[in-house]
Amino acid sequence: MDLSTVLLQVEEACADLQVPSTRHAGEQVIMSFKQMSGNLDACQYILEHTQSHVVQFYMALAVKESVIRDYILYSKEYLSNLKSWILNYCLQRPNIAPYVQKQILHTISVMIKRSLDDCHEIEKQSMLIQIQELVALDGYNRQVGVALANELVDEFSTTKASSVGLPWDFHKKTKEFFEATFLLPLFEMVLRILHQRSQLYLEKQLSQSFTNGHGHTTTINNLQNDLRRDTLLAISLNLVEKILYWDFTSKNDSLLAGTFAKEGNDIIEDALFITAKTREFPVSWRSHLIHNEVLRMFFTLYKIVQQNEALAHRCRQCMIQISGLHGDIFETEQQITDYITLMIREISELMNNLSGSMHERAASHEYGQSLLGTSQMIRRLLCTFPLPTLCSVPDISTFLHEVAQLSATCLRESVMKDDSGFDDCSWSLEAFDELLAIWVKLVQDVQSYHNGQNENRSIPFHNLTAVMTFLAEASYHIVATYIDTRLEAAKFAVNDDEEEEMNGFKDWDTYGDQLLSISILARIVCQQTLEKLQTLLHERLMQLKSFFEAIADNSSSTISDHSLLYIYESLHWLILISACILADPGEGEQPLIPDPLMQLSISQDNLGKNHDQIVMLLNTVLGILDLVSLDTSVIEISHCSPRVAETLFWFFERWGKTYLLIDESNYQSISNNMIYAFGKPESHGEGMRILHFLVDKIKTNFILWNGDSDPLFQIVRLLNSYGKKSALRNGLLKSDNFSELLTFFTENLDHFPQMIHNSLIQTIAIITSGAADEEVKQSYFQMITGAIEKRFLAVLQRPDFSQVYQQADIISEVQNALEMFDGLAMASDFLNTTLIYDFCSKYFEFFVRLLQYYKNCPEVVFLVLQFFNSFVTYQDFSELSSEQTKTVYQTIVEMLKAYSEANIGKKQLIPEEQTDEPYADISILLDMLSEIMASEFRAFDDLRQETKTVDCDVSSVVFYGINLLIPLINLQVLKESVSRLAYQAITPLALYFHNEERKKGNALQHLGPPLDKFLQIVLECFLFKDFESELLEPASETLVSLICSRREYYNNLVQTFISNQTSPELRTRLHDAFATLSSGVPHTLPETLLRRRDVSGFREILFRFLMDVRGFLRVK
Repeated sequence: MDLSTVLLQVEEACADLQVPSTRHAGEQVIMSFKQMSGNLDACQYILEHTQSHVVQFYMALAVKESVIRDYILYSKEYLSNLKSWILNYCLQRPNIAPYVQKQILHTISVMIKRSLDDCHEIEKQSMLIQIQELVALDGYNRQVGVALANELVDEFSTTKASSVGLPWDFHKKTKEFFEATFLLPLFEMVLRILHQRSQLYLEKQLSQSFTNGHGHTTTINNLQNDLRRDTLLAISLNLVEKILYWDFTSKNDSLLAGTFAKEGNDIIEDALFITAKTREFPVSWRSHLIHNEVLRMFFTLYKIVQQNEALAHRCRQCMIQISGLHGDIFETEQQITDYITLMIREISELMNNLSGSMHERAASHEYGQSLLGTSQMIRRLLCTFPLPTLCSVPDISTFLHEVAQLSATCLRESVMKDDSGFDDCSWSLEAFDELLAIWVKLVQDVQSYHNGQNENRSIPFHNLTAVMTFLAEASYHIVATYIDTRLEAAKFAVNDDEEEEMNGFKDWDTYGDQLLSISILARIVCQQTLEKLQTLLHERLMQLKSFFEAIADNSSSTISDHSLLYIYESLHWLILISACILADPGEGEQPLIPDPLMQLSISQDNLGKNHDQIVMLLNTVLGILDLVSLDTSVIEISHCSPRVAETLFWFFERWGKTYLLIDESNYQSISNNMIYAFGKPESHGEGMRILHFLVDKIKTNFILWNGDSDPLFQIVRLLNSYGKKSALRNGLLKSDNFSELLTFFTENLDHFPQMIHNSLIQTIAIITSGAADEEVKQSYFQMITGAIEKRFLAVLQRPDFSQVYQQADIISEVQNALEMFDGLAMASDFLNTTLIYDFCSKYFEFFVRLLQYYKNCPEVVFLVLQFFNSFVTYQDFSELSSEQTKTVYQTIVEMLKAYSEANIGKKQLIPEEQTDEPYADISILLDMLSEIMASEFRAFDDLRQETKTVDCDVSSVVFYGINLLIPLINLQVLKESVSRLAYQAITPLALYFHNEERKKGNALQHLGPPLDKFLQIVLECFLFKDFESELLEPASETLVSLICSRREYYNNLVQTFISNQTSPELRTRLHDAFATLSSGVPHTLPETLLRRRDVSGFREILFRFLMDVRGFLRVK
């Protein structure tokens, strides 16, 4: 090989990279060179003789890749000499480009890690000594030493390690060695450098201040220039930040073996650093971290670099991390107290500095970052330690007062604008969220100690009382400021003509966590908070009433249109905040009245319900709803707000589940005012009056907003929520005006937006199914199905349907009808299963034909699949006869046939779903098959009870479904969010085969090959692929079911995996691991795994198996 010729070729190729027309040819030359075996000598020659930075970069990269690929081809001595040569090459060229230097040092770090197993202990230590010797020198050598330390920390870390083709065990072992041997000395080294740099700059500042007299600006400018040129300080801050955020193996045993960090676009850099809690450091780090001078040094350094954005950010990240030190690194309680005291003092100074720069906030991006960073430090500090420890700190009271003031400041700043219209409130809002988490934690801690729920440590009564008093004052201050800030923000929203609906999210979703936290604070001062809300709501109610009266009298109003918009915007927020304080969301359970509110109401029993704070607030909201629910014939409707209407019905959805027709048996003590105002008729409560009022307003608002889907959707959600609570559903059915509302819905369905039809049909079907009178139920059901049938047949029975079915308006009508059928299917329960089956089954054949008609229209295909999925999911098959169940299964088979013929291999996606759900069709089919198989055994506990379905029907469904899914289910599908659903669908299939084979022998052998493929995919996923530990539970059920059903094939797979191992040691290790795993597989399984104990023992064995074998099978 003529090295000079190779040099010319590489230089020419690198030059070609700079020209678009020749870039591809240049890339091919570079790639061919890097892939050439034995190219290290050529790399050295080219590096020695080229002056091109680009060539230097690619040669350093080629060395790295060659060492990784051909490591075993070179002697240990050769690679050691090469490593030394490359380092010296870098040291001899102080003017080398930074990106070239970084690549060279990265290559050296890879070589050090790759050769670690082949080095003696003395050789390993020499690597650290070499870095320390470089750092002990001055100038460029010191920079190279620190830069090399940076690369080593990256290379030995979990997140930045290079792919070197070695097992996970190797990466774990080398990381453990590095953190035990190198990490702390490197930390000591960089601390010394940072201390020296900080002292240097402090001396410079002092010297320049004497020299320049009053030339403060000159001093700052000189400092800025020095900082911009200080490469050593920048890379040292980068290094110490990485070390402080190191994920210690000794403190993290929850990671599943073989799990590598995400790469490329999957890495979210901020997520690597910003967490709610500092990682725990080993005891050996105690003397280096729990040291006043070390802790103060970071804050001193921050004062020096805070005008340099990049350096300030690095330093701030370090300060955040050291603000939450905890665990074994502290030896005594006194150490903890001293640490907190020091951090309080330093953070308080940061808060004071922030107060001094608030007037410059709009001109300084750094202010926002400082505000957020300081808030994160406070959160780390106060949320890390238990309340008794915090109470023992002498200065804690003063500090908490300062934090309360900062919290209010963040809120007020979130709505500030300067004269130029500058408005960047994101920093202030993020900072407030950090501080809000602190107050919530403190309040909850105090409540747990006050209620005797925390028995670990006690707090003296007088201390606890003092803390509770302070927290009450601080909480009200924060809540009141929050309310005022929201009202101020409402003005800006009106001025800017902003819309809430950004990306389709509502304020109660966007600010849900914030509102929940505010509610926790508000409830410890609930009387003051409710009084404030009551006053503000009443004021706006009166203003709105005055405006409407003026409009009705054709007289001029003192309220302008602009002011009216502000009234509505502020009403929206006041109602929203009130709802969150009064009631919890209660997803999946009956939400109870929060105890502080109940106690407040009990304390006001003697005042009567009309003077009860909670009742008064509710009556005000009812008054607002009454005022804005106008007849369409009046002139005032042009001034109504759909947003306020939507918010009002959201309020009553949330409030009603907790308060309306309240069940006294749920409470040990209950307010009489609550019973009388919101209770049942038998308790002399007026809950039915409120429910009757709401039904009336629902109809009025459906007419008022029939062209606006948002308030209508919310009304339907309210009805759906009420329909799922037996007391409220019975109340609706007993309400005098509900029958009229149902008639209104079914007769005017055409006048409502199509997008609400599905949920409206589902909701009214759920409610009416609870009717006690069978004739009334039948009458209601006929009204609902009549409305659906009318729209469906109007399309399908068109004489020219076969000619016009592809027209957009016809497709839209078909989609709408399918969505209504889907809504009806989702309303199925044991009360209405037969009714819904009788109606839907009449059109099964039509649905299958629609698949054939619309095979090239994925939107319609998706809706047909969705209907059948909903039907088998929600139908109670125990209520159906054998013949009816057989009809369902046969229809599913026909549907699968039609789908397979037209759509096999296609991704049936609605356009807007392609990003969010790339396997929508697979998900639906998997879910459908899972439900069909589960329905076979849902009512049975063991094999002694016979199923009532005809065996071949289930077999046919399974056969066609699995054959349809085989080409679609692969490892890529199992990587997506649909993977849990895939496991849940495969499990009942395997169980079905396992138990049918036990009962009938080889009757279902045609299902063997598909199950074999699934078994292989699942095992390969466990052993060789990325695997989320959260999926262990469903995946373990799938694996044990597949092993039981295909035991012979499993044994063959195991032998194949073992024989594929290259070394006898690994073959023995894998054989022993599989033997242990196989011993944990039960001989038989029940027909369903409803009880987790069925496979809990196997799951534990599987976890130990994975922790063992993935370490040497998974390679990076």
